[in-house]
Amino acid sequence: MENTPDAVEIVRWMRKPGDKPIIKFVTFSILAVILWLVLMIFMAALRSFIPAAIFTAVFAAILTIPTVAAQRSLMRGLAKRINDTLAELTGSSDDKVSTKQLRKLIKSGEQVSLLINGVPGLRLHVKRVASAKEDGSEKLLAIITVAPVSSGTASFDRLLEAALYGAR
Repeated sequence: MENTPDAVEIVRWMRKPGDKPIIKFVTFSILAVILWLVLMIFMAALRSFIPAAIFTAVFAAILTIPTVAAQRSLMRGLAKRINDTLAELTGSSDDKVSTKQLRKLIKSGEQVSLLINGVPGLRLHVKRVASAKEDGSEKLLAIITVAPVSSGTASFDRLLEAALYGAR
């Protein structure tokens, strides 16, 4: 994120997005193959390729569903918090970020410019950041900043006051 020296950070959230579903699915698939090999000894019906493939896919999918649900819940919660804050800052409930837009912002790293009572200067930036810990986990970082407009610091002061204290 390109920070200008006179930009003011208003809100910052950090959340761990959780495990990646595809990695969980592959892990559970390997576990399912091992379980299938053991079950195949006792059940003759599992000694064919098609039942083995179906068993592996269903077993892995069922165990991966909670991971997918947790990620969707996290994205919905983050989008709701961002939308609540944007509605409070901009004075308009029209500026909303959907979960689809949020995912796009995370992937692209671009910023969304918004208006505060018709004055430009509010920016939303969401990105993934690596953790400094050794586990290598990453977090989602959502930042809302107010930057001065090209017309000078007087209008920036009004913009900052409108963002922090609302329109009067």
